[in-house]
Amino acid sequence: METSGRITTTPDAHDFTVENVEKALHQLYYDPNIENKNLAQKWLMQAQVSPQAWQFCWALLCPDKVPEIQYFGASALHTKISRYWSDIPSDQYETLKTQLFSQIACFSSGSKMVLTRLCVALASLALNTMPEAWPGAVPEMVRVFQEEGGGVDGRARCLALLELLTVLPEEFQTSRLPQYRKGQVRGALGREWGSVCPLLQQLLRRGDSPGAVKARVLRCLSSWVLLDVPLSESEGLVEDCFTALPDPELFDTAVEAIVNAISQPDSQRCVDGQGRVRVCANPMTSDKHTR
Repeated sequence: METSGRITTTPDAHDFTVENVEKALHQLYYDPNIENKNLAQKWLMQAQVSPQAWQFCWALLCPDKVPEIQYFGASALHTKISRYWSDIPSDQYETLKTQLFSQIACFSSGSKMVLTRLCVALASLALNTMPEAWPGAVPEMVRVFQEEGGGVDGRARCLALLELLTVLPEEFQTSRLPQYRKGQVRGALGREWGSVCPLLQQLLRRGDSPGAVKARVLRCLSSWVLLDVPLSESEGLVEDCFTALPDPELFDTAVEAIVNAISQPDSQRCVDGQGRVRVCANPMTSDKHTR
């Protein structure tokens, strides 16, 4: 596989070691020769789906590694969970979940791109285990990240939780779940919205919430409403989005959230035909605001 530290041939299984993965990543990012880059990329794709990925992915996430290496480790985890779920013994689900929670906490104050990939990996695990093996997945996510400890400050924990809650519906949209499972999981996610909506509303209404937190709340809302969650359960939150419009840093994200919400099928199934959409589109003229 290796000549003078360079990936050159089709690998054997024993070639997929931490050291060789790091060499291949260095070749991919820094070798000026395009052919060498392509060889490294093909080798890494094989490494990512190999059984050995379960061993090297955790080692690549060590704090002393550079973000590019950590990112590959997190991506390998997501690939194994999302594409090869049936290979994972059921008695390993809880251990894998605990490890991912731990890694997300570690990266909550670290590389954003690595944090996101780890959140996507945990989201994929949740989708594959809810509702039978992991009932109440979202409440547990909220509880874990609301607990203090581990030397992670509250703002970082909050942002990590919001990132996880944001990618959960997004991962569902692109998941490889069988069709019968998609219906089950969509229903489970719809029920979880009852835990997510009050949390988002609380964070958006708090005067001391940082702009970064409010922006993440708006992104999270956009993600969940694409699951066709009932508008009746999020109308107050959608109205709260209007309070973010005067903020230039939140304007685009708030507009996207509002448009996504009122574009959903449920927004057309209102009590008076249009009343609910009118409340969302122009809250300043609703009874609630003019009394």
